[in-house]
This record gives sequence, structure tokens and C-alpha cells, in this order.
Amino acid sequence: MDVTTLLYVSGFLDLFGVSMIVSQIGTHARELGASSTAAGFVGSVYGALQLVSSPTVGRWSDVMGRKACLVPCLLMSAVGYLSMGFSYTLTILIFSRIITGMFKQSQSISRSMLSDITPEDQRCRVYGRFNSVSSIGFILGPLVSSTIIKHEGGFYTVSCLCGSVFTLNAVLMWFVLPSIGPTKKKSLHHNSLTNVMMSFKHLNWIDLWDIFLVNFFAGFSVMLFRSNSDMIFRDRFGTTKQDMSYLTSYTAVVSALCGFVSGWIASHYKDNYQLYKHMLYGLFVTLVALTLVVDFWMYVVVLALLSFVTTNLRVASASLLASRAGTGGVGAVMGLGDTVMSVARMLSPLLSGMALEVSSSGPSLIGSVMAAVAVVVVSLRSQLKLHQE
Repeated sequence: MDVTTLLYVSGFLDLFGVSMIVSQIGTHARELGASSTAAGFVGSVYGALQLVSSPTVGRWSDVMGRKACLVPCLLMSAVGYLSMGFSYTLTILIFSRIITGMFKQSQSISRSMLSDITPEDQRCRVYGRFNSVSSIGFILGPLVSSTIIKHEGGFYTVSCLCGSVFTLNAVLMWFVLPSIGPTKKKSLHHNSLTNVMMSFKHLNWIDLWDIFLVNFFAGFSVMLFRSNSDMIFRDRFGTTKQDMSYLTSYTAVVSALCGFVSGWIASHYKDNYQLYKHMLYGLFVTLVALTLVVDFWMYVVVLALLSFVTTNLRVASASLLASRAGTGGVGAVMGLGDTVMSVARMLSPLLSGMALEVSSSGPSLIGSVMAAVAVVVVSLRSQLKLHQE
């Protein structure tokens, strides 16, 4: 089994384990006596820690080697998820989220390793397949947990199963995944956390800032819609919880299928930046359509288009970041990309909820404005580059 296939397997196990437990954490927090605010805080702990840990762990993987960081991150994630099964108090639950918030960086490290071993013209295809295989795990995980969680002690069983999946993943990667040397030579300059953080100033920010900025607005626009999509559907079409579970599975399946054709789509473009721009245009159009469409089944069709656009946008973005990071900086740049999305993920539920107070079309309307900003930034950047050339 080659390295690429092994990383596909790791990505599948990763999201298979996460998807079993992540949707149950809020409910478990309330069962422990947490208020809605306290339960929200439990969720925010993870995202807040990811802001710092994603780029830091990514930079360490540049220095120490991908495998040397991937295996410990998987093991510590296993500890975090296993400890949730023993969270008989809110304090223990928060402690478990702190562990996962600090070390759940396996997807980012895997993408960085794929970048190390894949030629630039093949990255879209590889990233697309990695995302698709991982998405299959995210589809299957809830199906497994839903049959377990309804029994007595279900949360304990699911968390132990999740931790076991991460342990299996770590053992598999330790014994089977070959070691690939660090992309950045170790030196005394990188022997402390402070120096690692200071090393970010040496990244090629001139070629990176526009992708980070556009990714923020694009990600924010999608999350505004998806963070409260259940309430949007309920208000506009009167859907039930069961209907929403079907729609969630539907969009996940569409995303997984789209990932397998990402490489074929990218091969029809002369460069990934053109693909990136066109997917941004598509994002804007689909969000406007979601604001205007009133028929349920047409809405479902547009949802499929949104999944298609966002899947290819993620692939093109990851490929651009990897190519612009240069030798020795892929891990740090991938981590910073995750940090940008974490900021959007933290802010979007609040703004989406406020928009819903005004109209059920509010989140998609504001999202289309955010997507328009992303389109303007990328268009101005393209014109500037053409002028310089």
C-alpha cells in the first residue's frame, strides 16, 4: 500500500471517529447540567484552541517530520475522546475538549504530507480524493453512533469506540506509514515554541495574504448558511428533524462524489488560480439562488450545486496554499489556513442567528454579500498581477 493510499485510510478513520461523537457533545453537556451558554462554551473551547494549535503543530511538522507529529496527534486525540466517556462532570468534559483542541490536527498534517509527495499538477486530484474518502467516514460515523447512543451508557460506548478508532489509526500509521524527513532542516532557531512562533514571519506573506483573506470570506459565507441550516429549512419549508438528517446525508454524499472528479475538473484549467476564481463565482451565484428560490425541490438542487462548488473550492485552495508556501513551510501554511477557517467558524453562528431573527433568507443573503467581497478581492488581485506582468 503506497503512502497516498495510507493517508486516505487515515483520513477516513479520522472523520469516521469524529463524526460518531461530535454531534452528541452538546446534548451530553446539557445532561451534565450545563446551561445553553455553558454548553456553547464547551464547543467554543475546541475552536479557540485550534486558532493557536493549528499553525503551531503545522510548523512543528515542517521541522520534526510529518509522521513524528501525526502519530502523537492521533494518540492524544484518542486520549481526549476516550476521556469524554468518563466525563461525569462538566469540568472533565471541558478538559477532554482542551486535549482535542490542542492535538486534533491530523487532517492538516495529512494534507501537508500529501503535498510533500505529490507533484503540483496532481494535487487537486489527490486532495479531492482525500476529502472524498474522509467524507465517506463522516457519512458512516453517525449511522453507527445513532444505533448505539439510544441505549443506556450510549455516550460512554460511543466515546470509547471513537477513541479506539483514533488509537487504531495511530498504530497503523506508526507501523505502516514510512518516515519522510522534515521539509525544513532542524536548527537551534527552532528549538523552542517561541522561536517556532517567530518563524512565521519568514513565510512568503506577499503571495499568501490574498488566499487567506478570500478563504475567510468564502468560508464565512458558507458557514453563515450551514450553521443554522436546520432552522432555515424549518422556517421556509416546514421540514422535520428526520428530513434534515436526510438532507445532511444527501449533501455529504454529493460532496464525496464531487471530490472524486476534482482532479478531472482541475485538468481542464491552465492553473489552479483560474479554477479557484471560477468556483468563487459559482459560490456567489449559488448563495444568491438560495436567497431567491422558493420551491423546495429547486432548493435541494441548488444545495447540490453548493456542495459541488465548495468541494472544488477547498481542493483548489489547498493546492494553491501548498504551491505558494514554498519548501519547508507547507505545514505552517496549512495550519494557518485552518486557523482562518476556525475564526469564520466561531463568528458565523452568531451572525447567522441574528440574521434569522429578521428573515429566513437572511443568512444566505449576508453570505452572498461575503462571497461577493471574496470575488472582488480575487478579481483585483488578478488584475494587479496582470498589470505587473
